[in-house]
Amino acid sequence: MFGTDVDAGMEDFDPSDEYALMAKAGMTFRQILTSLTTAPAEKFGDSSRLGRIAPGLVADIVVLDGDPSLDVRAFAAARYTIRDGKLIYQSAR
Repeated sequence: MFGTDVDAGMEDFDPSDEYALMAKAGMTFRQILTSLTTAPAEKFGDSSRLGRIAPGLVADIVVLDGDPSLDVRAFAAARYTIRDGKLIYQSAR
């Protein structure tokens, strides 16, 4: 599972270095994706409604501005974030 020490008191919310270190430690981009999605949903007992894109599940989706299979730092480059079917973030780009 992915976790971070980022909180409201910090100015730098960029976890891209953490993703790069995970890859350097041997994790594939699919394993990193799992640590961000299905693993937390399973750990917290919410995999029946979270962690995957499927009919009937909560519509939480992040659209990335890059391909994490080519560069895992792309996991930190969110273009849009949709939570429960509502747009909650759109990058200035």
